[in-house]
Amino acid sequence: MMGNVLIVDLNNFARYPTLAIAYLVAPLRTAGFHVDVLSPLLIGAPAATHEIPETKVEHFKRHINFSTHPVMQLLHEPLRKLYQTWQTRPHQPTLTAVSEYLSQHKPNLILLSAYLNHYPAVKALGELAAGQGIPVLLGGPAFSQPETLQAWVNLTGISAIFAGEADAVIVDLANTLIAKQDLKRFEGVYTAHWQTKVAEPLSDLSQLPLPDFSDFPWDAYPHRIIPIMTGRGCAWNVCTFCSDVTTSNGRSFRSRPVEKVLEELKVQSERYQSRDFIFLDLKLNSNLALWYALIENFQRCVPEGRWIATVHVDGQGENGLDLISLKHAKTAGLTRISFGLESGSQRLIKRMGKGTERERNSQFVRDAFQAGLSVRCSMMLGYPGETEADLQATKSFLLEHLNELDRIRPARFKAIPGTRFARLYEHRPARFKGLSVVQWDYQYARAHYHYPAASSSHYRRVKREILDLIHTINSKPLRDEARQFDGLM
Repeated sequence: MMGNVLIVDLNNFARYPTLAIAYLVAPLRTAGFHVDVLSPLLIGAPAATHEIPETKVEHFKRHINFSTHPVMQLLHEPLRKLYQTWQTRPHQPTLTAVSEYLSQHKPNLILLSAYLNHYPAVKALGELAAGQGIPVLLGGPAFSQPETLQAWVNLTGISAIFAGEADAVIVDLANTLIAKQDLKRFEGVYTAHWQTKVAEPLSDLSQLPLPDFSDFPWDAYPHRIIPIMTGRGCAWNVCTFCSDVTTSNGRSFRSRPVEKVLEELKVQSERYQSRDFIFLDLKLNSNLALWYALIENFQRCVPEGRWIATVHVDGQGENGLDLISLKHAKTAGLTRISFGLESGSQRLIKRMGKGTERERNSQFVRDAFQAGLSVRCSMMLGYPGETEADLQATKSFLLEHLNELDRIRPARFKAIPGTRFARLYEHRPARFKGLSVVQWDYQYARAHYHYPAASSSHYRRVKREILDLIHTINSKPLRDEARQFDGLM
């Protein structure tokens, strides 16, 4: 049984199409479905950005966001809830566009892709579909924890939530829903009446189709940047705070065949008339053979092409990030490289399970800069157990590499269900001395917690100095070749 399928993509990225959606469109069309993709970007929906232009206003807002002053500690949660209500409100033009589409086309099925902050929009769209008797299958990367699924599964109009990677089963799922047949044979399907379990990760990535980006508004993007992944998950998979490895496609590391990746680069470049790629792998150097194959073959597949990637700097032997390899990568078109610094404190790096050393991170930054790459990193403040001494070590690291780091993306520590931190805290809270989780919010997969040690005046002073250094770094002009990818992380 085939039919008409509407895909509503709420994961509204500002700079490039949504890879997960393209992976669903391709098999559905191959199977004979008529597929339409509604991208809210075309109708003015706020787009997700990974970097905000650095201004004094943004610098001030960051100070407010990271403040741990006792007064601000009391205000943070109510302010966060107020901000969340404002940020997550449904985009009315999107609801209107879906309503108009349904009145004109009446699809047999709606596929709805969302992040957890889209809860109000999903609620509104579910009610809209229910009013016209159209089944809705909801999915997204964050639907991988049973408690979160329970918080979402009773929404009106949502026929089922698929928890897992739907690439290989989406055609069968669509046919089953349209025919109103029993979904219980599918692993990973949750409904209001019954649940199975989160589907096992897709083991053989060689069966993935070529992503179909033809429905996305290419002319609406500042530059034509094509997303691609060489594998799913992370070969390290130990960092305590990381929620990426708990998502639907982040659980366990699997790699695609080299020849499939190289062929995709060539075909997609020709199809979408672009030579710029963003690798969305959590850690592109997870598979060293593939990493070196990209360096050796990228220019053959995409002459004069450019690419950016995220890597993991570890201290466990060869990781493909030595100076010679980075220089070869630059020659191969690598323009910008990102990594998770998180902290300049060796003590804290160890507690986080990063598997690296401060000096190894330092050497990587120096080598990447010398190779001519734009170097970016993520950083975390407020990890449980962080002290003034840890912040001093981070400040020292930033000062040491002030001229070599191009951009820093700081984040406050978040206690997230399903992470290694959550499991460790559940079994031995004393391991995180001074931190107390007040309440787990499974609907948005976060926790409200207290960490009084961050309120001391000495801690706050050093943290302010770190935020000032971040502003200094983020305000620097980028190298010419890196500007094409500005706004991405």
